[in-house]
Order: sequence, then C-alpha cells, then structure tokens
Amino acid sequence: MAIKVTKMINTSNVLKTIWMNNGISRIEIARKLKLDKSTVTVIVTNLLEKKSVFEVEEGEAGPKGGRKPVKLMINKSYGCIAGIEIHPDFYMGVLVNLEGEIISSVYRKSLITRENFFSYIDDIMAELQISDKPLPPLLGIGLGITGIVNYQKGCIAYSIPLGIDNFPVTDTIEKRFGIPCIIDNDANACCWGEIVFHRTSSLKNFMFTLIEFHNATSEEQNYIGLGIGFVLNGKLHRGEDFSAGEFRSINLDEGSRQFSIENKRIIRMEHDRDALMEFLDELSRHMAFLINTLNLDHIFLGGDIVKYKEELTPVLEEAISKNWAYRKIFKDRCTIHYSTHGKFAVAYGAAGMMINKIFMSKELIQKFYT
Repeated sequence: MAIKVTKMINTSNVLKTIWMNNGISRIEIARKLKLDKSTVTVIVTNLLEKKSVFEVEEGEAGPKGGRKPVKLMINKSYGCIAGIEIHPDFYMGVLVNLEGEIISSVYRKSLITRENFFSYIDDIMAELQISDKPLPPLLGIGLGITGIVNYQKGCIAYSIPLGIDNFPVTDTIEKRFGIPCIIDNDANACCWGEIVFHRTSSLKNFMFTLIEFHNATSEEQNYIGLGIGFVLNGKLHRGEDFSAGEFRSINLDEGSRQFSIENKRIIRMEHDRDALMEFLDELSRHMAFLINTLNLDHIFLGGDIVKYKEELTPVLEEAISKNWAYRKIFKDRCTIHYSTHGKFAVAYGAAGMMINKIFMSKELIQKFYT
C-alpha cells in the first residue's frame, strides 16, 4: 500500500511538472523533483502509453551526434473541463482543454432559484457539449457562485443575490454527471483563472476585483456588484468563514448597497461622466488602500468594469500613489491588469480551479495513469 501511494504521489508530481513546464525533459524533471532518473522514466512511459503526455524532438543533437533532445508536453486534448458561472439573472459556461483553450461557450439570461438550480446545470452542460466534432472526455466541472461559498463542503453557505443558504451543490452534480465537481466564490474563481493559466509566471501576491453592473427596468433593482479574491504568498485567502473579499464601501452607514452612488445614477454612468468618475474615484480609493496595506504586486480587474479601463487606470494609479506614504520608495508599487476573458472571467476561472484540482489530487491523477 505504501509503495502504491508513493507511486501515485510521484506520478502526480511528474504530471504537474510537465503541465507547469511544457517542453521539459526527463532529466530536468528528475532534477526538479529530486527523483531517480529510472523512476521518472517508468512514470513517463506509463503516461505516454495513456496518451496523457507526448514527446517532441527539439533543438540540436549533442556534439557527438545522436538523437535530438526529447521534450515532454501535456496532451491538451486528453480531456476537457467545464467552467460555469451561476448568477441570479444569467448563467455562463465554457468548455476548455487542458491548456485553457476554449472549445465552446454559452451565455443565457435566466432566473435561477434554489428550486431550478440543478435543472439549469443540466441545460448548461448539454449546451456546452453540442459539437459537430468528437469532444475530449469530460474530466470535471468547476462552478463560480456569487456569495459566500464553503468550498470544502461543496455548498453555498449564503448568497444574498441568489437568495440561497446552506445549499449542497457538488455532491448532487457529481452524482448527476459521474465526474468531480468543485465550487467557490466567483471572485475566487477569477483568481484561479490567473493562477492556473499564468502558471509559468510568479503570481504570489495579488487581488482580483470582479465588478458587474446590473441595470434593470426598475430603478430599485440597479446595483453594482463587487467581489474581491486575494492571493497571498501564492495561496488563495478565503478567511476562516470563507467570507474574505466581501466588500462594502466605508462611505455607507447602512443598507444593502456596496457603493454610495445612488441606484438611479448607475444606469446613467455610461452616458453621465460625472456619475462614472464619482464611482471610479470611490472604487480606486478602496482598492489603493488594500493594495498598499497588503503590499500587493498585481491587481486584476474583470467583469463589466473592463469597458472603462481607459478611464479607470489613471484614477487608480493616482489613488495608489496618494495612499502610499513612502513615495520615494517603490515607485512602481503595483501592476494593473484587466482580465482578457471578458464576461467569461468567472466561468473560465472556475475551469482553471478544476484543472488545478486535477493536477493536485492523487485520486484524480489516476485518470491519467491507471
């Protein structure tokens, strides 16, 4: 039993190392993991037989001739992952391969409740898998949900927008589809999108700020939704009760709004520059405080705010500078990024979250090996 466990751990580490360093050689893997070359060779041979990795010959042969260096690559089409965002009035989904390339996507307006939640999951999965060509096997499903999510128990602890609390999710989905499922808060899912698909870069301390504008026909239903995900020292920070990143402006005394801008002005921001700049200033001052206090290297912004990046960037840069007392030190304190995944940032991040689980889980690694 101990030998089998060690074998699975080594396999998981080798596969993740190849995924993290596409084009790596067996010798480099052995060096990185401090394993015997023979151990790596046995593991890689099995992975090649399973077609979860493949070989490519690159570069020049050695000075004495012979075979060119053999590099190992993840077979990105070995399997696919579904990433889903669930919101009370819409859903989005993406199907991605193991390199994060989108195979299919779906976006629909909806009215999601506790009662119809799983029916919508069925619909999303069916739509994502409509294709004229054969799709890779589905390996897992990741969900990003607005609200407080207990990812360890796989349940929605409390979501004001969805009107749901204490709602188990992952167990039901896993039984429905027969594959692993993982769930987290929507802003945390966005963090996973950056961590996983920028795996060759060193993102150690950053925040992802997800901002969505909800404009309805009724003035009372207009609101700005903001969620924050924190990655500190390379680890996602959720807080003891999973509520880290829940935001409310210090300009407010009470009520359910997150910002002080009145509901009736939210829908006009696209055409009312004064309203827009008032909001961007309030947003930037809060973000600058967090960036400087936590000494963050990067901030990612996603959701509807991306369309205002030209207006927001200088305001945010100025706020970061003004908020920092030691202005002669660390001139470039934080790099500002905007999500390239547009409205699919949460769904894409949820897929990344599931991919990370696959490459970290000894149980799931068996799909690639046994």
